[in-house]
Formats: sequence, C-alpha cells, structure tokens
Amino acid sequence: MRNPLTAAPILAGLLAGFATPAWAEPSVVATIKPLHSLVTAVMKGVAEPTLLIPGTTSPHTFTLKPSDARKLEEAGVVFWIGPDLETALEHPLETLAAKATVETMMTAPGITQRGFADGDDHDHGHDAEDKEEDGHKEADEHGHNHGAHDPHIWLDPSNAGAMVSVIASTLSAAMPAHADTFAANAAETIAALSRLDEEVTATLEPVWFKPYLTFHDSLGHFEARYGLAKGEAISVNPEIKPGAKRIAELREEIEEDGFVCVFIEPQFDPSIAEVIVEGSDAKIATLDPLGSALEDGPGMYPALIRGIARTLHDCLAD
Repeated sequence: MRNPLTAAPILAGLLAGFATPAWAEPSVVATIKPLHSLVTAVMKGVAEPTLLIPGTTSPHTFTLKPSDARKLEEAGVVFWIGPDLETALEHPLETLAAKATVETMMTAPGITQRGFADGDDHDHGHDAEDKEEDGHKEADEHGHNHGAHDPHIWLDPSNAGAMVSVIASTLSAAMPAHADTFAANAAETIAALSRLDEEVTATLEPVWFKPYLTFHDSLGHFEARYGLAKGEAISVNPEIKPGAKRIAELREEIEEDGFVCVFIEPQFDPSIAEVIVEGSDAKIATLDPLGSALEDGPGMYPALIRGIARTLHDCLAD
C-alpha cells in the first residue's frame, strides 16, 4: 500500500500543474474600431483583442480612464495608428505599456502615406487672422495636432492589407504557437480586402466625378484610392467651427462649383453644415470614418468601407 504521506505531495504537484498554466497568452489591445476589426480577423480562432477607444469617441480627443490605463498595463501587444490620430496616447504608451510590443501603423511597411496637401490646401488662401478664426492652426488648445500626414490610413483598403500583414507578423512573434493560424487568417483577410476594393470601385464608378464637401479632411485616403472629386474640407480642425468669413466662402463655392453633397460625421456638431447648405440644392449626408454604429468584430471593417461607398453613391447619384 502506498504511503499517504508520500502520495500527498505528488498529488499536490499534479493539481498545481493543472491550476496554473505554464504560460499565458499576451493580452492584445487595438485602439480604434477599424484597426480592432483587422486585428480580430487575424486572431480568429485564437483569442479576442481588446478595443480601447469606443466608436462614439473621437480618437483626437480621447482621454484615458483608470480602466483604460489597466488595459494598457496588462497588454502584451498594442496596435495603434500613431500620435497624429490618438494624440493623447503617445505618453501613456511609453509609460503604461512600456513592457508591451507597440506597433505604430502609420509607419508600418507597405503603408501609403498621404500629406494633407495632396488633397486640400490647408491654408485655403486665408491670412493668419482668418486661420485663427477658422481653427486653421497646426496645433490648438484642444491638443489636436494635424501633423504632416493624414492619419486616416485605414480608409484605403490597400493600406488595410498592409496592416494585416504587420499584425500577423507581430502576433506570430508574440504567440509563435499560433503563427500558422495567424498566417492563414491574414491571407484570407487580404484576399477579402482585394474583393472589397473591386466592389467599391464598381459602386463609385457612376459618381466619382461629382463634387462634394466634407466636414474635415478625414476621407483623403479613400478619395485618393478611388479618384473622387472632393472639394475643400469645411474645417481643417474638427474641434473648432469655421468662422463667418469661411462660411460665406463655402456658401459661395457650393453655388459656383455645383457641390452636390456636404458630408458630416456623427462625432461632430452638424449645425454648421445646415448653415452652409441653406438656400442651395446641396444635400447633407453622414459619413463615419470610424464606423461608430457598426458592430465590433472582423466584419466591421468591410461593412465600414462598403457603407462609405454606398453613402457617397446614394447622395451623389440623386
């Protein structure tokens, strides 16, 4: 008969082995919904990443709550766009997420950069006083730094494909046991993005040449990808309303240049657009580059891009 005093420590060791895994998967955090969607697609069948910034919150003005700080402290991998978008996260990522692998998508391999001047002249011909009135500052009291490049890189599906490749590579390094799954998911996602790109091109074919205005210059990557005839942005800085002089100029441009639609975003006050189109035939529609109303998950990103294309088509085609 086995000595119970000898068997006890053996049993205790076995139970401890079952209770405590040899190692835990690192927590993965993605800052904004479109990026979170791409990360979720790559991680399918392995784990769920954590979304840091709710879709109803502008990443330009997002501030950390204690619960958000804990997510960064516990993270093993963090994906973000970069300091030109999630402005308030630059310092917390250096401190709270100091032990994590932090991937900045703006500077990732394969990303097509777009300077704001590629689509719009941010000065709009204003002098310094007009710029201050209309919110045309390089950085303002809200801390919104526009930087040299447009950070809304996810709105070009080819950029999304480049991000997927980086996501898969980063996750494979952090969780090598799942590298094959990440690679297969990435290949499937990139193929789906290629099909999405063809679909959007066909959707916009009848209307790509029709001029319109946007609330601010957030759709530049999408517009450059599909060759759209966008006019000037209403405001370079979405947190500051344009002044009376700028409004008068925009009303005149709508009439003279035949702008068909003015597109607003759900995160910002629509009243200024209503003033601008008053008395004209231009319509107002909502475009949401963050997909705030869409369900989180791998299907969110294609739904976002498809929805932007459909909204543009429906407003411009009438």
